[in-house]
Amino acid sequence: MSSLQLNAIATRALLDNQFQAAILNGPRRERLNDFDLSEEEIEAVMSIEAPNVDLFIRRLGHLMTTPHLAA
Repeated sequence: MSSLQLNAIATRALLDNQFQAAILNGPRRERLNDFDLSEEEIEAVMSIEAPNVDLFIRRLGHLMTTPHLAA
């Protein structure tokens, strides 16, 4: 997963309250369609479980270091 896409998701989650709510508790998959992600990348982001945006972003950052997803 490219760091550019990770940063874009994280930034939008921090700045856009509606996006943040969707990413944490709503139609996450639909919101991820706004980004240029492969199906494998979407599944990786979908697998993140986090009760708040801070933990979500930390787990999202972990994806960047996952060898088979890192770009």
